[in-house]
Amino acid sequence: MAEGNWQEDARFLAKIAWPAERLAALIRADKGARIGQSTVVSQKLHTFNPAMPEEIQVLQDLDAGQMFYRRRDRGKVYHLDIFHQCGLVDHRQVAAAIKEAVNAYNFHFALHNAVFFNKTGNVVKADWIDVQTGTGGGRVTGSLKFGKKLSLRRAHENHVHLAVMLPNEHIACLFYLVAAVEHVILGCQLELRQNERIVHKQGGGHGGECDLSPYADQTDSFLRDKDTTQLSQPVKERQYVQDTVELAEDFDSVREMREILQELAENPTRTQMLRKLERNGKSEQVLDRLTGLGIVAADGKRISLTPYGREFKDYLDRHLPDLEAHLRRAIRLLKPRSPDQGRSKARMQAMHGQEQRHAKRWTVGGSLGQLAVAETVIAAAQRCAAGPGGPFTIGSQDIHHFIRKKKSKTDICLIIDASASMSGQRVGAAKLLAKHLLLSTSDRVAVIVFQENQARVQVPLTRDFAQAESSLAHIESFGSTPLALGLKVGIEYLKESRAKNPLVILITDGVPTVGDITGDPLADALTAAASIKSHGYGFTCIGLKPHRDYLTQVAQAAGGNIYVLDELEKQVLVQTAWSECRPRWY
Repeated sequence: MAEGNWQEDARFLAKIAWPAERLAALIRADKGARIGQSTVVSQKLHTFNPAMPEEIQVLQDLDAGQMFYRRRDRGKVYHLDIFHQCGLVDHRQVAAAIKEAVNAYNFHFALHNAVFFNKTGNVVKADWIDVQTGTGGGRVTGSLKFGKKLSLRRAHENHVHLAVMLPNEHIACLFYLVAAVEHVILGCQLELRQNERIVHKQGGGHGGECDLSPYADQTDSFLRDKDTTQLSQPVKERQYVQDTVELAEDFDSVREMREILQELAENPTRTQMLRKLERNGKSEQVLDRLTGLGIVAADGKRISLTPYGREFKDYLDRHLPDLEAHLRRAIRLLKPRSPDQGRSKARMQAMHGQEQRHAKRWTVGGSLGQLAVAETVIAAAQRCAAGPGGPFTIGSQDIHHFIRKKKSKTDICLIIDASASMSGQRVGAAKLLAKHLLLSTSDRVAVIVFQENQARVQVPLTRDFAQAESSLAHIESFGSTPLALGLKVGIEYLKESRAKNPLVILITDGVPTVGDITGDPLADALTAAASIKSHGYGFTCIGLKPHRDYLTQVAQAAGGNIYVLDELEKQVLVQTAWSECRPRWY
């Protein structure tokens, strides 16, 4: 199944048409089936006996959606287990491969059916796919920080688990998912495991009862039913807080989140809500996420809050300050763990060869810093050796102490590409990085935005989080990419503001498309980058892999570093920024 360059072969969909029809027939009959040799798929629970691993049992009366997610409806969730040699498969790699497979399937489906999806097109969405492996799991478009319970990870050391909800007409997408996962498994140097037979059973399988306690863990899945009537108040409140943090990726503040929920409480049409979101610089993805979290539901052409959504909105209204404080803490805690965590700053500096303090002889009556033991003993020994002899003593004239050296401040200037291609998650991650740096460092932060034929100072150098949050909320993505102008405005601003030890961090997802002086966008950007080097400013470029070659030239011209990423995601941006900032602080 994993062989061949299927993602680039638009004929792959046609090749699996008959197997997909056969699979659909088996699913309608409440049966399971194999995809290739390694995968079992059904809408039921699967189990196997470790003594007979080649036999997979499909428990026909136990619906996967109801058992895993406590759903009230049946036949909505596809359950896939892709079996492999016992070993660890990185769930993050699996999630990335699944997202690529979904994109490939949607593209092939559009070509095959001469359909071009609009905003309301019935496409397959990766938001509705969960993964679990021996390393962790969660929603493939989420943080992937879930599924860490030891019993859960151990239970998945011999297979990759997928839970998928998709329209019935897109069942062929399951073949794309399997091919993608198998490719990752083989890349981990693990063999695929063949399943020799599937046995259909009623009831709890081998043991008569189906114990799912090893599989129980927190999740960010969109597949759950949000029925909170049976939950205690503390559990409900934890759910509200978790969903607030989840939605923070799509909203600039909790207040904006509340404003959108107020609009939804008035039962608008989908078209009206999309226009409102567009005016706020948001995309349809916001509605998808609200739907996935069980906060809104579509009733024909109108969208309304679900019962859980109304409870969630009421909680926001009553606990707005607390939620804002919790969200600030969550943003601050994105800071990656330092390998030196737990060591003193002095020890850390000495280990890295960055010890810059110096010892000075103490003046009687003056303030005494940290005692320089070695220097004090050496001075006493030299004095005694030069004297007439006698016992070794340490006098006040021998005492040396270390002069405290203040940490050098760094003014951080984020230059953010706000062109059309940065809309949604990318510009949201860049905004969140600015907030994180304000909350987790003592340095001033500025934000320069460039788009279309303009560049501006969106946030002047500040330590004021509220001011920055308000200004960042007005960033909207549109137009082309005038990189040279963005760099030029950033340099001029840093000069005018007399920035201290400035570090420029450029965040972009492409290459320049608008020139500044010569009309050559690429050459003008390199000229502007060279000016950063001539001013002695620190520089870091964060971009995407397809544009590595050109962005490397920009970084070299500026005398700085480059980081190329698969995607501009919040956690990766934070980690990258810290890898640049941390050495400047010691």
